Amino acid sequence: MSVGVLFCGRLSAQGQSLEKIAPKSASALRSTVLYFGENIRFVADIASEANIPAKELMLTYKFSGDERIEAQYEVPFTGERIPGYARKVELEVYKGAANSEKQLLWTHTYEVQQIPPTFNVTKASAEATLSKGKAAKPGECTFSIKGLRVDFAKPVDAEKNRVITALVNDLEVSEPELDTTKTSVQFLSGEKSDDKLNSALKPSCISLSGFFDAGVFLVNLGITNLPKVSLKGKTLKGTIGIKLNVKLLNRRAMRSATAEETVLVPINLTF
Repeated sequence: MSVGVLFCGRLSAQGQSLEKIAPKSASALRSTVLYFGENIRFVADIASEANIPAKELMLTYKFSGDERIEAQYEVPFTGERIPGYARKVELEVYKGAANSEKQLLWTHTYEVQQIPPTFNVTKASAEATLSKGKAAKPGECTFSIKGLRVDFAKPVDAEKNRVITALVNDLEVSEPELDTTKTSVQFLSGEKSDDKLNSALKPSCISLSGFFDAGVFLVNLGITNLPKVSLKGKTLKGTIGIKLNVKLLNRRAMRSATAEETVLVPINLTF
């Protein structure tokens, strides 16, 4: 890809004819989402659809306050990384040989987006909670889930085409909540269902609290109103649904992106 920084030659404004000669490509360009810190990238094969010689297909793009950057349109097209100050990217696609009159085919202004954080449950694990070295009281069951990670190191800016990623201090975190609609657990005695315990096991009896530290959630759960029998040797098995909500604040661009999801954590815990 050859890139220049100045637009050369005269531009003949002929309307957005790309809609007519390459409607699929126009649709693909329009639906493209651009993100802070990532390269500009377009994959629409305009030349093939519009039957235009590839060497005559050009584009210019412009970050807020900068000069236009001109380049030959290739598939895929990869441009520079988008800096945090460039809240908008202006794109023009045109046809024409170098130093000749150029026909404008399409123009569009993109609102640059922030990539949201993501959740990672691959290292999540459950373990019984001990209070001062002792198990929970009779009629109660307490356990914790560790290792619910937030992948927050997402691109937020670019400096001389070098990506800058978010830090943990750029996160705004809500407290985790139990999603009873996606929670299903049962007690087993050996390989069989423990009917006495399970008959008392209702969603309203399960409580959840938690906190966030250094990119990881620690979640504490409790089950109450159980029959006052020993849980030693019993197994709690199933799935816990946990609602997580984390907002990534891009302070450089004054933009944000939120990840809101119910993560499913498998439980296979023997007391």
